[in-house]
Amino acid sequence: MPAPNHVHLTDNRTRFGHRVAALRLERDWTQQQLAEAGGFDRKTVNRIENGRHSPSLDRVFVLADALGGQPLELFH
Repeated sequence: MPAPNHVHLTDNRTRFGHRVAALRLERDWTQQQLAEAGGFDRKTVNRIENGRHSPSLDRVFVLADALGGQPLELFH
């Protein structure tokens, strides 16, 4: 089933990705390091950070754990 065509969907996905990137950079990690810590492919991390991929809720929890934070931090 395709994602709903919500007016803010693209913007929200982009902001989420930028937040993931900011938290990753705060830890001085490469995309590859985050990918390895979370069990992702580096290309997936790149697509998330650039707003081209929306991770599942389970993967949001994995990302937060890999970054050493809480899931809510990814949405600030």
